Amino acid sequence: MNEPLPTESGPDLTGREWGDYRLLRKLGAGGMADVYLAEQISLGRQVALKVLRPTLANDANYVQRFTNEARAAASLIHPNIVQIYEVGKSDDIHFIAQEYVPGKNLGQLMQRDGAFEPGLVLDILRQVTSALCKANELRIVHRDLKPENIMLS
Repeated sequence: MNEPLPTESGPDLTGREWGDYRLLRKLGAGGMADVYLAEQISLGRQVALKVLRPTLANDANYVQRFTNEARAAASLIHPNIVQIYEVGKSDDIHFIAQEYVPGKNLGQLMQRDGAFEPGLVLDILRQVTSALCKANELRIVHRDLKPENIMLS
């Protein structure tokens, strides 16, 4: 699929509860999905819930792409890669439940702080490189590496 993804965000699902999750607040939006901070009710933990946009949920290609993303990420066990807990569908909503990393992403910190000290840059690069090497071992290509997808806790 080479066509551009829609850029509009889906409806705000904050406050909604379905299955084992209660959506607490919207964290952001990506190409295919909106991301929420959610509570996994059964385990009493916070997760990041990535929800496929309703405009894409009726397209089998996007659903497959979303599912493939979850499967690929779930196969990666590494300290610098978020863990995938579940991929599912409830009430016609496709979602990926993943580890929630509190903090800011690299893009937010770069905007706020400007240039980083060389030591911090090297530390960030070391961790990102380590994660990418793990993905490469399993022949997984990230395809969306950008500061907004690098979380710093």
